[in-house]
Amino acid sequence: MFCPNCGKQLPDDSTFCEHCGAKIEAEQPKAAPSAPAQSPVQPSVQAPAPSQPAQPSPLTEFVKKNKKMVGIGAGVLVLLIAVVAFIATRPQKVKLEDYVSVTFSGYDTMGNATYTFDVEAFCKEYAGKIEYQTPALGESMDDQAICQMLLQDCVSGSLNKNQELANGDEVTYEWNCDDKTALEKYDVKLSYDDMKFTVEGLEEVREVDPFENVKLEYTGTAPNGRVEVVCDSTEDWAQALVYSADPYRDLDNGDTVTVSIAQDDMGDEWERVFLENYGVKFTATEKEYTVDGLGSYLTKLEQVDSATLEEMKSRGADAIKAEAAQDWDEAISLDSATYVGNYLLVAKDQETNSRKNALYLVYQVQSTASFPEEGYQGSVTFYYTVRFDNLIATPDGKVQVELGDYVTQNGRFRTEFNGHGYYFPGYESLDEAYRQCVTVNVDRYTYETSTVEQ
Repeated sequence: MFCPNCGKQLPDDSTFCEHCGAKIEAEQPKAAPSAPAQSPVQPSVQAPAPSQPAQPSPLTEFVKKNKKMVGIGAGVLVLLIAVVAFIATRPQKVKLEDYVSVTFSGYDTMGNATYTFDVEAFCKEYAGKIEYQTPALGESMDDQAICQMLLQDCVSGSLNKNQELANGDEVTYEWNCDDKTALEKYDVKLSYDDMKFTVEGLEEVREVDPFENVKLEYTGTAPNGRVEVVCDSTEDWAQALVYSADPYRDLDNGDTVTVSIAQDDMGDEWERVFLENYGVKFTATEKEYTVDGLGSYLTKLEQVDSATLEEMKSRGADAIKAEAAQDWDEAISLDSATYVGNYLLVAKDQETNSRKNALYLVYQVQSTASFPEEGYQGSVTFYYTVRFDNLIATPDGKVQVELGDYVTQNGRFRTEFNGHGYYFPGYESLDEAYRQCVTVNVDRYTYETSTVEQ
């Protein structure tokens, strides 16, 4: 038997449906028709009893009751099949914005922007989902190669501005993709929109004085001094700076020198280069300096400091002793060499005359000639000079002189001792020394003297 409610088959003696719980009414047996009474009369014709309609089975009733539901289910199945077929055949959609990042570096107002497309992350997501539409070629490439080839062929972009950026500026990554090739060759639909980024994190620019740690070092002697520019700063930007001085030669104390930043190798863009690479902006590009500290050639005897004069006097006396020991006859002795003064000659034309000045130290020399076998002894007095050239007076009140560089080119005179004649280096009188050292040079030199007898 079947449940009249749900149509499920049940045991014949069931009183309740074990599936839906409906009560089962037992079927009553039908009574057999009784035979008609015999009548002696002609039986009349009896109309046949109307036939009973066939009872529907429970399954038939269930189908009838759920026909609409079955129709809906079939429709859903058809729709599901259609959706699956659509999904299976539609292009693979990829969203490109997720893989672009932009970084900023450098200094405010001169910052740089750099974009990166994360190929590794992209292919991790889409490798295997992209098919190359030329089977002969696609079969020879793995999923990674196809993914990367899609990017190479179809995906590109650039920043609308990537230099000279300031904090707060806005830059846009603008796509330049080949949608048609992506669809035709790879069955891929590219999804993207231009992306905007705000510049941030750039270092602040510093204003610096490029001459703060600059000093000028002078060499030579005024008025022919030279200057070298030296920067003591240890900062990177300072190490990259090049300075020039104008003028840099033929300098005298009191002259003006202009020191400038001279980045000839960078052209006119040198300030921009320092701003971009070092984050510095200069408060000045040139500065004037007054020349001082140069030594100058001696022009007055009063400039000769006592300590240096004593050194020169000692060196001159030693020069006389050395010459006597080397060149004088053994019969002639040097008894004394006494400093008596000096002559200072200063060149009138400092530009053309290589000897800017000359200081003659004058010595009075006492000498004795001895001839014991003859019982004779005589003496002579004369004047000897030692000359130092190109003396320099320094700003600290000292004199620079090459003590080992002196000249003893004196005249000669002849003297006889008991019939023996000798030549002595020097001058017989102080007047002769003055004439030979000073008077003969007055056309080219001015002079000043401090000898005791003059």
